[in-house]
Amino acid sequence: MSVNGRDKILLGLGAGVLLASSLRIFIAGAYSSLEKTFFYGVNLPSGLGILLLLLAAFLVGRLSRKAGAVIMAAYAIALLATDATEYTHLIAAFALPVALALVKELDVKYLAIGLVADLSLRVLATGGEPADFPYTRVILAVLLFLGSYALWKEPGTLKKPGFGLYAFAALLELGLIYPNAVMRYSGMTVYYLPEFIGFSLFVALAILLGPYLARKPSLAMALLVLGSATLFLKPLSLIGLPLALAASIALVENAKGSRGGVIGAFYLFLVSTLAIGAYVGRDIGLAFMEDRLEILILVASVIYALSAYGKDREVGLPSAREIAGPLAGLIVASLITLALFNAGPTYGEAKKDVLIWTYNVHQGFGPYDGTFNGYELVNLLAGQRPDVWLAQEVVGGMIANGYQDVPLFISARLGYAYEYKPAVEGSYGIAVFSHWHMRTEGELNLESVGQARPAQKVFIEELGLTLVNVHMGLSEEERAMQAEELLKFAESKPVAQVIGGDTNAEPDEEAIAILTRDYRDAFPERPPYTFLWERNGVRDEENIDYILLKKDWPARVKDYGCLCDVEVSDHRPVWAVIELP
Repeated sequence: MSVNGRDKILLGLGAGVLLASSLRIFIAGAYSSLEKTFFYGVNLPSGLGILLLLLAAFLVGRLSRKAGAVIMAAYAIALLATDATEYTHLIAAFALPVALALVKELDVKYLAIGLVADLSLRVLATGGEPADFPYTRVILAVLLFLGSYALWKEPGTLKKPGFGLYAFAALLELGLIYPNAVMRYSGMTVYYLPEFIGFSLFVALAILLGPYLARKPSLAMALLVLGSATLFLKPLSLIGLPLALAASIALVENAKGSRGGVIGAFYLFLVSTLAIGAYVGRDIGLAFMEDRLEILILVASVIYALSAYGKDREVGLPSAREIAGPLAGLIVASLITLALFNAGPTYGEAKKDVLIWTYNVHQGFGPYDGTFNGYELVNLLAGQRPDVWLAQEVVGGMIANGYQDVPLFISARLGYAYEYKPAVEGSYGIAVFSHWHMRTEGELNLESVGQARPAQKVFIEELGLTLVNVHMGLSEEERAMQAEELLKFAESKPVAQVIGGDTNAEPDEEAIAILTRDYRDAFPERPPYTFLWERNGVRDEENIDYILLKKDWPARVKDYGCLCDVEVSDHRPVWAVIELP
């Protein structure tokens, strides 16, 4: 292979990985910053990140290629130093337009190689964020350094990407390149590592074969819109969304000719904000967006297709080697992942003393700087080894947290079975993890005035134990209303012996009085707090996470406690050892 050919591959690797990673980090960082401002009144740099993105979109056509290489390397160094998204997203704001500038000048087949490389990192991270786990973080940085090296070697100025390429980026950031997001959007609430890896290979094929559609843009436009529309015909979207992804790759060459980079950057910000509103719309003033992600993806597909409308263009098609190479890399990553981690649950034998946890994991973020908490969460659970864990704010592929799949990487790394109850859009809700067989007996979204609040009832076969897991609302009146509904849900057949979760209610609230009519607190003495948030002199302590036992259930609480010094989330793990009757 010629040096020039190698440099194009390196640039393609760097551009694809930089594009996917900077999109995730920028949106996640802006969201985590905005959350602090909204809930705690702390001024954090979410607004600054948006301004920097618009500034970078304006400047990128005036930057030398060496300046672009420096930005790419700086982004790699930042990821090596920390996964605190509130700060790294400020660098991602500059890295994203640089990535799109590289997309503008590269043959789309080289971009496809880079996107599959990012997908391989997602497989190695078992559905987590590659920047979160040490080994994938290092590989991610190396790929970025290689791309920056190839960019540094060439003279000239970066080309300015226009609206069409930002529309392409917006469509990717709505989840089309993330296998777990597509699976969750399509209604798959429970799957394990082999299914995720198998679908990742399917998505990789869609990416790599996309350039073959590029010479038929009218067909690609039709497939893009029709494929996105299958979201309304689930589970056909398991096929339709990969087809839409292939079509979006095919239209990149046509999208390169559009102008309006700053407008495109603003459009990307707008689409991402609306996508976040699909999950928490009522909390951030976008109530009309809740559970409207399908419409947003379809509209974004139409806008991208229109921005790419034009004459047929000549496109360099990938060779057999250029398809086989990235696929081989993904297959190697998949084999390594399957060898290192659990392909499915590791079931244990029944026992009398059961360690039950309830723990809100804060959407996959640490409490203070938007640091991804998957790596720390895995280590915490591996050290404490709860038998059953009732988890809240569990994400399975949500735009705001980098499309992490918490159920997947917890099950893959620790061997848990899980039952997942999304509250909205198939990818954000609650889950029960267990080392025994489970089945869902019922689930619902409680009546809410704020964001959707889910409850699920799960039966653990070997223990003969039925549990309810819940995440309740933010206002006291809302919680009292939800407590009545939750109590009826818990006491409907099969009757739950345990209610656990994040109630957001202090012990003296009406909601707790309602629940304790028929259930008793597993804690004879409450811990000092189960939720703690403190920063810049602001300290908020709340006692809001509970494990409640049916009053007529002859089980004994042998021990209980709260891991109040653990700061993986803004909540603290609450636990009880229950001796089953």
